[in-house]
Amino acid sequence: MERTYNVAELQFMNTKYNGWIRMGEKDPYQKDYVLYATGDATVSSGRIYVALPKNKVLSYEDKMKYNIM
Repeated sequence: MERTYNVAELQFMNTKYNGWIRMGEKDPYQKDYVLYATGDATVSSGRIYVALPKNKVLSYEDKMKYNIM
């Protein structure tokens, strides 16, 4: 089972860990998001993650768009 986060938790983690979470598709009706590791990284922050809605089924195009590993 995947760990889910709400928007407030993601914003808190983003400020605490210096911006290593990107918000993918924002859905005003969605309350839970899942973090996915991307192939992107920075020297200061390390691995970059993307937060996508919990009910999103990832297609090949999504993986390419967000560079999901």
